[in-house]
Amino acid sequence: MIAPGIAAATVVIGACAPNAVRSQVDTRSNAPIDITADEAEVVSSKCVAIWRGSAEALQDNTRLRADTISVYSKPKGVGQNGQPACGGTDRVVADGRVYYVTPQQHVRGDHAVYSAATDEIVITGDVIVVQGKDVARGDRLTIKVSTREAKMESKVTGAGMPGRVRGVFYPEQNNQSPNPAKP
Repeated sequence: MIAPGIAAATVVIGACAPNAVRSQVDTRSNAPIDITADEAEVVSSKCVAIWRGSAEALQDNTRLRADTISVYSKPKGVGQNGQPACGGTDRVVADGRVYYVTPQQHVRGDHAVYSAATDEIVITGDVIVVQGKDVARGDRLTIKVSTREAKMESKVTGAGMPGRVRGVFYPEQNNQSPNPAKP
């Protein structure tokens, strides 16, 4: 199982069909998580671990990168040292040049938050989702983890206005020629 919180932050968004944007979170992996950054800070009194400076979390073939990745745990009483005892992950916040990359998808945004309480991932700020040649863009992407539903939104409305939600999808190419040769 992926480390608490990091699993929830690993979003896979795919623009797989003209009328669908799918999402999934893979929390089933038992592969180790390799996290690097210029610095790491643990604030036990607030149950938070903060990775700053080109932070990057790798697991299997997935990568989460951001300027800062913060993992907030749920306080669960007081420990033996008088500090709060911290439990499972409450939320994960990635700030600044957020990238989530898998072999199939690339997602970019400025800010991402996974919340365990709402079971949602919200990515904001010039969000771009790429799978193969397919591309979807917007200002805000909300993913309901348990149902794998996704919603892309924009602050801009009105026909012909630049900056609205946009998707460009390429139909699957059939390996057969449109005019097959006759025997």
